[in-house]
Amino acid sequence: MIAQGIALQAKRDFLIGLHQPGDDYRLALYTKSATITPELQNYTEQGEVKGPGYAAGGVKLTGFKTGAIGKNAYVTFDDIKIARASFTAHGAIVYNASKNNAVLCTLNFGGDRSVYDGAFELKFPVPTENNALILLA
Repeated sequence: MIAQGIALQAKRDFLIGLHQPGDDYRLALYTKSATITPELQNYTEQGEVKGPGYAAGGVKLTGFKTGAIGKNAYVTFDDIKIARASFTAHGAIVYNASKNNAVLCTLNFGGDRSVYDGAFELKFPVPTENNALILLA
């Protein structure tokens, strides 16, 4: 089961300033057999995607950005692209490898997303008052 949301521990971690701009953030991809929910505290290999172009532990995220729109704050990153990939993913986690692999959020793609000897691209939503990769309302 893959349930989307901000990790419960991450909400507390944001309040104490644990996650910083210079940390090593990553996105790990998962199959539909994985169990990733907002209760997940740390990165796990269980149910992680396997296939050409993808390595365990996921993809390094770049472009850490925070901001505020209206009464809400957000965290987002640059979109990702994995070239020459062959795998199927159903969801993902964003985690902080610098802080004991602490999970920030879990993502459900709403179905399988497959790529065969091509580029896998994931575009994060442009932050708005009601939508962002991580939205703290």
